[in-house]
Amino acid sequence: MLARVPFAAFRDGMTRGPHHWLFAANLAITVIVLATESVATWVGLIALRMRRAFVDVVAVRGATYLLLLVNYALAQGGFGYYLHRTGATGRQAVGATLFLMGTNLAALVILTSGAWWLQGDAVPVTLWWLLTAGSAGLAAYLLVILASPAVLARVAWLAPLFDAGLRGHALAILARVPHVVLIVLSQWAAMRVWGIEVPISAALTIMPAIAIAAALPISPGGLGTTQAATVYFFADHAAGATPDERAAAVLAFSVVHLVYSLVGVILIGLPCVPRARRAGVMPTPAAP
Repeated sequence: MLARVPFAAFRDGMTRGPHHWLFAANLAITVIVLATESVATWVGLIALRMRRAFVDVVAVRGATYLLLLVNYALAQGGFGYYLHRTGATGRQAVGATLFLMGTNLAALVILTSGAWWLQGDAVPVTLWWLLTAGSAGLAAYLLVILASPAVLARVAWLAPLFDAGLRGHALAILARVPHVVLIVLSQWAAMRVWGIEVPISAALTIMPAIAIAAALPISPGGLGTTQAATVYFFADHAAGATPDERAAAVLAFSVVHLVYSLVGVILIGLPCVPRARRAGVMPTPAAP
């Protein structure tokens, strides 16, 4: 990305926005995201019949947010490690992690498809196939869960998915809706705070692509993939005399936003670590 935009315009763009307001917004967003994801995770565990204390779920989620510095998938795996440390078998923990990640993605696909249906003309052609494939894949997956073929249901690390059934999936997906809505709107709100006038219709139909790009396990913390997607979809909404200048402005915002998001994750995640240790997620020194 840095090779494709004017570096001088990129450097200038990093000084144009209100840094203090963006940092405050990111800190507030991190707190609310942790709260909504903790509720969704707690409900998802109930659907899996793996109930855990809500306060422990909040603490462990907050502590594993530190792994977002590496990647989203690693943070989810960290929560699976907690489940294993607190009684689940290794295969059950894998299945539960897949269930929690899958219901998050399912809620994202459902809400995005609904927004596309309401604002179809606002969806770039490049996203249409992704929405269609995602919706078709979700429908096929739910049909498999409904059929519950023995050859799959007997696989230990898939068993939690079939044990939850359609009712459990519906409960977990419904609990994910507030969290997914917040994830989508938080990126839009951050861009508005920085001064990039993105309409709400674009946020509802395009922002999920940014969330998916950030979660891809191909870069540390989503660095690179997130910026590329943000510039690709939203450069036209930035101020600038030329396309290159507008791309540089959006790239500058995306880099600053990423940095402040990671700082927020550290500030919120570190205080959760002591409670997470007591919840069993981390090994403690043996007593003398």
